[in-house]
Amino acid sequence: MPSSLADDAAKDRFAEVARLLAIAHSARSLVMVVGAWAKRPDASGHLDTKTPPSESPDRQEVVALMLEDHSHKATSLLPILRDREGIFTSFGDPGPLQFGQSEGRFSSLMPRDKPSTLKAAQAKAALLALGMNIINGGFDPILN
Repeated sequence: MPSSLADDAAKDRFAEVARLLAIAHSARSLVMVVGAWAKRPDASGHLDTKTPPSESPDRQEVVALMLEDHSHKATSLLPILRDREGIFTSFGDPGPLQFGQSEGRFSSLMPRDKPSTLKAAQAKAALLALGMNIINGGFDPILN
């Protein structure tokens, strides 16, 4: 978990660390959970793609769930519901899981093929060079 994602460089580093972790541990799947702003199409089906969601007056606060394995990608947006004072009350209905292509810095984090032993070792070395000391707290990756 990153200490901060305050700027683009921190977000890029987090995505690269996630990629390295997937390679280093021969992950079979990955789920990225992030808070985000989303825009949905209006009643007529039009979606304004020129205004970033964070700047849109009709944006919706969501938890984005991005799932990947070696050959599939899926996304679900879980609406965050708040009361009049802005206090979290619950999650809304996410609707069906959307399979397909996704774009952006937090997509395509999984390698398309199982990494070789050499690639996994290189990824582990890169993580160590970044100061990442991964400690297994009891999770058995063989059972993953």
